[in-house]
Amino acid sequence: MTNNRLNIGIFTCHLDNDYTNEVCKGAEAAACELDCNLIVFPGMFLSASFYDPANQLYDYQYNSIFYYAHPECLDALIISTGAISSFLSEKDINAFLSHFKGIPIISLEEEIPGYPCIRTDNSGGMRNAIEHLIICHNKKHICFVAGKEDNEDSEQRLGIYLSVLSENGMNVEDRMIVHGDFSEFCRDEIARLIDTNPDMDAIVFANDHMAMGGYTELKARGIHIGDDISVVGFDDATSSVNMDPPLTTVNINACELGHRAVYGAVKLAKTGQVSSEVLDSHFLRRLSCGCRLCSEKDMTANSEDLFSRSTSDIVSILCHKLFSEISDSFYYNAVVTSFGAVLADIVTVIKEPGEYTSQHDIIDKLMDILNSDLTHFYSIQKVAYAFRVLTSIVSSCHLSNDKRLQFSRLNADITNAISLFTSNRLYSTIQANKMLSWSSVYITRDTLTYGEDIDKTYSSILNKLQGLGYDGAYIYTYDDPIRITESGKWDVPKSLFLQAFYNQNNCQVLFGESRRVPSTEIFDNEYTYYDKRFTSVIVPIFTNEDHLGLFICNTDVNNFSSIYSTSLQLGSALKYMTLLREQNITQEQLKMSLNEIHEKNELLNHLSTSDELTGIYNRRGFMERVEYYINIPSNHGMKAILLFADMDSLKVVNDKFGHKDGDFALRNIANILSRSFGPHDVIGRIGGDEFVCFAFINESDYIIQVQDKIKTLSAELNATCDKPYFIEMSVGVTEFICDGDQTIEDLLSQADNALYSNKRYKRMSIIK
Repeated sequence: MTNNRLNIGIFTCHLDNDYTNEVCKGAEAAACELDCNLIVFPGMFLSASFYDPANQLYDYQYNSIFYYAHPECLDALIISTGAISSFLSEKDINAFLSHFKGIPIISLEEEIPGYPCIRTDNSGGMRNAIEHLIICHNKKHICFVAGKEDNEDSEQRLGIYLSVLSENGMNVEDRMIVHGDFSEFCRDEIARLIDTNPDMDAIVFANDHMAMGGYTELKARGIHIGDDISVVGFDDATSSVNMDPPLTTVNINACELGHRAVYGAVKLAKTGQVSSEVLDSHFLRRLSCGCRLCSEKDMTANSEDLFSRSTSDIVSILCHKLFSEISDSFYYNAVVTSFGAVLADIVTVIKEPGEYTSQHDIIDKLMDILNSDLTHFYSIQKVAYAFRVLTSIVSSCHLSNDKRLQFSRLNADITNAISLFTSNRLYSTIQANKMLSWSSVYITRDTLTYGEDIDKTYSSILNKLQGLGYDGAYIYTYDDPIRITESGKWDVPKSLFLQAFYNQNNCQVLFGESRRVPSTEIFDNEYTYYDKRFTSVIVPIFTNEDHLGLFICNTDVNNFSSIYSTSLQLGSALKYMTLLREQNITQEQLKMSLNEIHEKNELLNHLSTSDELTGIYNRRGFMERVEYYINIPSNHGMKAILLFADMDSLKVVNDKFGHKDGDFALRNIANILSRSFGPHDVIGRIGGDEFVCFAFINESDYIIQVQDKIKTLSAELNATCDKPYFIEMSVGVTEFICDGDQTIEDLLSQADNALYSNKRYKRMSIIK
């Protein structure tokens, strides 16, 4: 128990997973309602069979954090058993759970003998979806895209498919089933399915992400989804309603699952008992199956007189039609109450055109909803789709021309308002992601800059973490790096060093034995006090196989997306500091061997001052060299320039062509700058796409010569290389006299300002 509140832990699988995110949203909402702390342990699959050797080689490191769940720090534990242990046998699952004796445990998604369980009955929604294809759309050749073989969820959904087709007298051949990997990158499997089933009229996918891959392949072949073929997904992923056409799918109520799990965990912690629960899954009929938007006759047998009823009755009918899919969710009443008020005003507009409610009042109410926390659970995409369905319902009704015109005007205003809000939200998200990306990268950059100054390095890291929006952050390290097995199982050390932290009360870098904290107290010690509830996330800090420590941050679910990138940057920073510490130890040990000391110093100096990708100076090396040149008395009075350059559209190259092409472009930028300056000038890469050059000058047109050289070499490169994009840079130059009073930061700022003037003239697109 922390700050006199219960600590509820939750084991999940990968924060970037849509399902995990929905579960955590519901869990956090319940934790806020119950005023308890939520501690999230995001691991990976508890089985090496899922690992992708090329891309997920060290993902097993994430599972190490599970073993920090102790009875001393948790009052109850929710384990997403169906997600993290879907590749384990029952015996192995029980062996894993045995590590957490003393903590009351609730199993999520999967029933484990001896533990209360909260799960969703997936079979009902999947069965309804397939029967809908057969009964309502008369589909005769329905194929299935399953997930990985031996995955329990995949096998269960495949089993329902086989059962429903058998019950309806439909034969299934091997060619009608393929296995994907639960991701959208399964086009090859879908292509094979299409090629071997030319008479296929429907595809059922075991999850929505594979359906996204299916959309891509079907559209590439000119097959119209909903008309030429029916498509059904599973999960109701956030983006499913935004697909074109909106995806018919099955909602498994992940948000409600997390919400009820926390309520159950609190009850279990207080009473020692809680009942298992089974939630229903819901078939969501949209457009990809071949259905059209709902008409009024879908709602009521007495459709002709819908708008002759009382306003409250109409609103009740509309709310049932628009929001029934979430009727058993904890946020249903809030959704109905909020949107019911808007619908009542819209009904008034339709029924009484002469008593027209101000469109501004309706739009203002809608904007208040969109700006509220409600869209955290009922997404803006679903709001837009609900109004799309509402438009179809109203259009099917018998209305006078005046009423129809009045509604059309209002509907246009609502559609425009939602579109503008979505556009502004997207722009704000992009800008925020840019800032988060740079703040995270600066952690490594500043570590390289400050080198062995541990206090300054950690202070800088804390500053960057605050910029990322975490309410609190704690960086723990081990006495020495640890290596753990690929199973993720290991013996947690008895204590760790709390190197640096900040929260609402304090911000501090610690030294000496005061840093040492028992591993059972990492969530609750003298440095972690909060007077209000919190949500914490714990992730490992590692570099490849070296396990360096822990990163714990206090934040809400909305900010989960930056945690992994932050922990990886911390891994690079701690690894670098470890290398520097090892350098000092090596120097002490090898005092009697001057040659060996010299060799190691040369190697480490090269690593710390040169950029690995381009071979030129890195930020630290550049600043040290230039500070030396401009500050020695013999150079005072000499004229010099500082040229600031950054590559145009590196993100576009990385996103469209991959990071190998991005690295290729950066190496060529460095080469062009090196060839444009003299052998004694200083060239450095100080950021992801940022370069700086320093040179003494004695010619009046030297700057023009350099700029012309850069343009010429860039043109030659783009004319001769076979890349489908231009490799170019924007530059800014500042000229100054060395007098010993300048700072590089001021000079960089001047050159940077000049660079942004130059950016106005860059080409609109780098694609050739």
